Amino acid sequence: MRRTFFQLTFNAVLGLISMSLFCFFLEASLTMINHTIDVNDLAHFAIFSWLQAKLTLISPYVDMFTKLTGTIALSCLAFEGLHRIIKDSLWNYLSSIYQTLRLRQFLKQDNQSEPLLTADSQSVTHDNPILKVFNQSVSKCVVDIRKETVTVLLHLPRTQQAQKVLKEMEEDIKEEIANRYSHYYFSAPNRVGNQLWFIGTRR
Repeated sequence: MRRTFFQLTFNAVLGLISMSLFCFFLEASLTMINHTIDVNDLAHFAIFSWLQAKLTLISPYVDMFTKLTGTIALSCLAFEGLHRIIKDSLWNYLSSIYQTLRLRQFLKQDNQSEPLLTADSQSVTHDNPILKVFNQSVSKCVVDIRKETVTVLLHLPRTQQAQKVLKEMEEDIKEEIANRYSHYYFSAPNRVGNQLWFIGTRR
């Protein structure tokens, strides 16, 4: 099955926005440190003079990376938004973003640690690697809402145990999305390669 532009770019856009925000705050911090050195006349100390020189060197690159990642993310958002206005509905675009985040929260398994008995019968907790892999996988799911269809795309976990967890949840997932989108009829999930598709058509 062919992924839409929204499904192809959603996770990348989230990553770009996160990087852009991180770089923005990093740039603000560098500017504040540089300003503090100037205000307190610390540049005559060798260490602060060296630090200020490094900040002056780094800042333009951070600024450029901030603008680059932000521009790419905004371009993708604007392109998809314009496409939805012309071909579908801007409301469906916003709903797709919101419902994607909601479904990710629904699928996430919170109990990532489990008790383990040591050789001296002491109980300690450790991360559950199965749920960790499962959560990494479902955190990439995307819900694409259109006038005539709703498509839920899940990436299968890379381990057999994590795939088993997802398999056991399939009916719960179908029930959840069918309840959220009652105007659409959902067929059985369809696996294509390492992807699991839930496709609903308008009743």
